[in-house]
Amino acid sequence: MAKAKVLAFINYKGGVAKTTSTYHVGCWLAAQGRKVLLVDIDPQTNLTFLCASTDDWERRKRKAGTIASMYDRYMKKKPIQTATYIWHAPIRLPGGKRHPRLDLIPCDIDLLGEDLSSGHIVGNYQNFQMLRQHARQVVRERRFLATAVDEVGDRYDYILMDCPPNLYPMTQNALVASDYYVVTTIPDHLSTIGLNILVRKVKEIGRFVATASSMAGMKDGSVRVAELGAILFTRVRIGGSMLTTAHATKMDEIRSDPSFGSHKCFGTHTTELIGYTEAAENYLPVWLHDSENARRATRKQEYPKIVDELLGRF
Repeated sequence: MAKAKVLAFINYKGGVAKTTSTYHVGCWLAAQGRKVLLVDIDPQTNLTFLCASTDDWERRKRKAGTIASMYDRYMKKKPIQTATYIWHAPIRLPGGKRHPRLDLIPCDIDLLGEDLSSGHIVGNYQNFQMLRQHARQVVRERRFLATAVDEVGDRYDYILMDCPPNLYPMTQNALVASDYYVVTTIPDHLSTIGLNILVRKVKEIGRFVATASSMAGMKDGSVRVAELGAILFTRVRIGGSMLTTAHATKMDEIRSDPSFGSHKCFGTHTTELIGYTEAAENYLPVWLHDSENARRATRKQEYPKIVDELLGRF
């Protein structure tokens, strides 16, 4: 089996449906027959809690650990044993069955302190060997997730990572491990004002990792970061049956921005519908929840259309 396609969902602003999108894209990919692994690296643990109740998570954590346990093993230079931390079929479907093609590596708040690893390679070193040693440590701190993915990548078609709302080392890990990153954003002024900055910062992270890799004596190109795969507009406001002028205008503006280009923006967007919230409270994707609001959201086919587009891109 070929290696999985790995996508990181990022933004350094919260509340932009990053977790909701990671979850629904993963669920629909699995519903279409793909084998999917969700990886939750946001200490808020929201992706995990979309898949399972806190009680189920507590039991799972005590029994098998979380990604924080994996990271602890990695930093102690022990084998990660990624497969032992995978929570197989955590989503309980209506009728009691579980989703057979969707797995999860759960997170927990214990990962919060792990974004304090060394973030620079500039300093005073007595000799080149000390500089090289530190550079190797910098690279290693950003290859945790790449190492984990390498261990299980041939078992899945897609691996989707839900990143914390920052660009600290754990998100940098996801960028190093991924083929592409997807930015979710609400098309309003405050949510989109940092898009160019975000893309530029990711490029800077790429140069930083490449420099550290070179100083560490690694082969050129052995460590890289993901490239921008797509911008996904989320929680778009509608007035009646039409998009609000402000959101429609902002989407057109971003699509015409030469920094991105129309080909980087998904043609489909999601809207701000209560059905997503109701489904989340029941640990289900919106199309499997039976409330009227969820059925209304399902009829719009937002995430199925996004996945169709995603499959064409990646």
